[in-house]
Amino acid sequence: MSLQINRALAIPIYTQIVGQLQFDIVSGRLSSGTQLPSIRELAAELGVAPMTITQAYQELRQLGLVEMRHGSGTYVADFDVAHMDGVTPNRQLQLRRVLQRAIGDARRQGFAEDEIKQGFVSLLTTADTLFASRHFVLLGLFSTALRVYADDLERNLASESIVVEPVTFEELAARPDFYLPQLKQAEALLVSVHQVQATRDLLQQSGIEGMGPILGLNFVLRPSAEQAIRALSPDARIGIVSRFPEFVNSMLQAIAAVHPLIHEPVICLSDNTDCLRNMCTRIEAIIFATGANEAISALSPYIPATTPLIEYLHTPDETTIQRIRQWLRVDASVPASVSETA
Repeated sequence: MSLQINRALAIPIYTQIVGQLQFDIVSGRLSSGTQLPSIRELAAELGVAPMTITQAYQELRQLGLVEMRHGSGTYVADFDVAHMDGVTPNRQLQLRRVLQRAIGDARRQGFAEDEIKQGFVSLLTTADTLFASRHFVLLGLFSTALRVYADDLERNLASESIVVEPVTFEELAARPDFYLPQLKQAEALLVSVHQVQATRDLLQQSGIEGMGPILGLNFVLRPSAEQAIRALSPDARIGIVSRFPEFVNSMLQAIAAVHPLIHEPVICLSDNTDCLRNMCTRIEAIIFATGANEAISALSPYIPATTPLIEYLHTPDETTIQRIRQWLRVDASVPASVSETA
């Protein structure tokens, strides 16, 4: 494990530590069961007070990302699965609601009536594949990114005939009853590993019970985003925009790994309007984290049309694909009452 503290950033060191460790766990760099350095060891290595590390570890524990074993140390938690006994709903009673919901979702996404009808006809002409599909719900923060992740999962697991329905935490919290049928019909809930505990908490707060397992996903930088960053001029002055301060340092390190930063980048949080507008006059490319899209759109009058705008978008990694594939095959061969682990 290699953490880097950037004291030049206007982001607390404690926040940088928490964000980097979250990122390392989400990206699979720190796998389940990995022992973290002791509080004193890490404090000495980073040159910070032991209390700073203690607070960081405690927050990671509250997020469900690490566990503290008495007399042994701190370890990355087993966050792959949280299995709860489920009740299979009557699919016939749910069918009309499911189809109506699908049509409503298609309309909200701008599909015309003829397109929707053609889509249903196309699916029904491949009925064997349609009825063999295994359903999952993908939970996360941002709807656009979730749709991309769902597409990636379905494409990479096409041979398994899976269907992945993306739902944001905000949507689920606002309308738990609306999404309850999908959640109960899903064989598993998919979520980034650092959001597994938040998912458990949200289900509990919403009074949702009887779900299938929660499978933790790892993510890596999307190849198209990496290629776009590599293609920038070596001496380009880059602006970096993030919605979450705790992930700025990890984002900065990952960008530097694929595109050496000759000039110090301009870093802004997406809610800092003054910083964003001043940045536009000083940079030649903008790399923005998923979730900062609205801030970038609001900047369009101030950004030259020739300025590259690169979304720092991720995709489920190969380990995640293999984990889901293995889970699907094991799950299909054992009784439903048996708990699964991914």
